[in-house]
Amino acid sequence: MSDELIDSATRWYVLLRSGQATAGDWQRYGQWRAADPRHDALCRQLESRLGMFQVPQAQGVSGKVLQQALEASSSRRHVLQVALAGAGVAVGAALLAKPLGVPLTELTADIRTGTGERRAVTLDDGSELLLNAQSAADIQFDPQRRLVRLREGELLAKVASDRIRPFLIQTDQTRLRAYGNRFLVRERAGLGQVVALNGAVEIDGQNGERLQLAAGHEVHYDRAGFGPVQASSSGATAWVDGFLQVRDRPLAEVIDALRPYHNGVLRLDPSVAGLRVSGLYRLDNPQQILDTLARTLPIHITRRTGLWVTVSAV
Repeated sequence: MSDELIDSATRWYVLLRSGQATAGDWQRYGQWRAADPRHDALCRQLESRLGMFQVPQAQGVSGKVLQQALEASSSRRHVLQVALAGAGVAVGAALLAKPLGVPLTELTADIRTGTGERRAVTLDDGSELLLNAQSAADIQFDPQRRLVRLREGELLAKVASDRIRPFLIQTDQTRLRAYGNRFLVRERAGLGQVVALNGAVEIDGQNGERLQLAAGHEVHYDRAGFGPVQASSSGATAWVDGFLQVRDRPLAEVIDALRPYHNGVLRLDPSVAGLRVSGLYRLDNPQQILDTLARTLPIHITRRTGLWVTVSAV
């Protein structure tokens, strides 16, 4: 998402929430929003998912102050972030601090979830998708096939029987064909995982590889291909009920699972990434999980305005 697009959208929202916007301003805003699908997509995101610039107004941050912040000679996004964070407004600032956390392609997805949000969706054929936080997918059903395109994130599919149309899931790196009715797929930042929960899953990799994954098994993959097939872990679907369940897993894997539930940037020092973790944690409180880990591991948690959190060695 470009800096120019973010700057334009925030300018409009500061003006329109300031109480100083005229009828002409609203008309010009409507024209700007309709001029480009990207403008409309970002505006809908700010309205429905983050409620951006509504909270600052309610907490006494005047539109005039925000407008002055935007007009400052230094980075507009940085100044506005500081202004919002200083008022205790973490949600609006989080978008400005981490624009890549909300890719533009995800804003236009058929179904999507925000930070810390899980969502169940029933499809036209009776199948059900459960999306983990920060996930996005498109649905493309026709008389020949049922296709779900996972743009980013993680989902659990419960597939309804259809003898005519196969059920497929396409990601950036793989295509899955379901032969059972429950399986899980995750793909973030080039790293993926498939878990066959009930029945086999056929996986085609981008390098021409094909893997038949039997029920009760899982496989990780990346751009280089598939890793070893293993028995699936008992905690693979714990997120569906709002839990993170790990047994002797690296800290890096735990932090990866927390990022979709954390507003802002969550950094991990590579020197502690390999520390082993076991436990059952509530995903909806990532800060509490980090504090718990700090009491049991030789790590230190550094927080800056709540938006930038670093996990490092003691």
